[in-house]
Amino acid sequence: MNRQRRSVLHAVLDGLARLRDPVDKAEALKILQKAQSDVQKCADEEEEALDNRPESFQWSAANDAMTDNVSDLTDASGDLEVLIENCQSADKFSYQSVKSDVIKIVNTIKQTIHR
Repeated sequence: MNRQRRSVLHAVLDGLARLRDPVDKAEALKILQKAQSDVQKCADEEEEALDNRPESFQWSAANDAMTDNVSDLTDASGDLEVLIENCQSADKFSYQSVKSDVIKIVNTIKQTIHR
């Protein structure tokens, strides 16, 4: 993963950390939608970079790491999408109700950044 994508993912983590502060439903949705969009964009860019690697790298450890990154980021994006849907259907936003989901997503993104 390149520096630019790592930087975007760090910004996503910072945004998700803001959910711990008191925020209303509209602000929470804005944060989650931005995070989902950025994570999906990083997954797409990582997949494109993987697809453009020379064949000689096809069986390398770096290639395996990139494949894992794409998978993890795609999963995190999907989890964020479910979280957005749940938030949209809720009467109000409560961090406690989504805390375990957010922690799972954060850990997946951190794992990807440090891979």
